[in-house]
Amino acid sequence: MGTLKYGNGDDATFTMDDVDLAHLAAVVTAKLRRREPFLLTCRSETTRQSIWIHEASTLVYGYETPAAIDLDRARLEAMVVDTNRPTGLTVRCEARALHAVGALAAAA
Repeated sequence: MGTLKYGNGDDATFTMDDVDLAHLAAVVTAKLRRREPFLLTCRSETTRQSIWIHEASTLVYGYETPAAIDLDRARLEAMVVDTNRPTGLTVRCEARALHAVGALAAAA
């Protein structure tokens, strides 16, 4: 399982499959290179949390798998389309590891 850490310190941490995280990282990188902010929602069976991704966002990707992951071009293209929707991109996360602290926890 991989992790996406958002913010300075431990503002929010999302845990997901390494393959899902690799695809998300590629999409986020492409969007931020073009200075295109978007809404990212991480959803589990029991929780949902959204964050605003923009060029000043601090993001750290951690992978359990050391090897490079092959990316599916069709999946990437579909994810990019979703980032442009008013509801943004929704990804699946693990409920047991989805947590927030600080300002994000107060808003939840």
